Amino acid sequence: MKQEEGKRRSFLKHILAGTAAVVGTAAIVQPVKAKSAPTVDRSDETLYHESESFKKYYKTLR
Repeated sequence: MKQEEGKRRSFLKHILAGTAAVVGTAAIVQPVKAKSAPTVDRSDETLYHESESFKKYYKTLR
């Protein structure tokens, strides 16, 4: 029973140490900010056009 208890404590100590290391590393690393993407004005661009293949596909859905 003593040997089993020692294994559990050792396991928990290692888990605690690993968690502390991860949290410490995460606290040191500076967060990276995303760069803003350039804005593109596509207000006059048509994003959808009906082609023959789409017409065939839509007919199969009915």
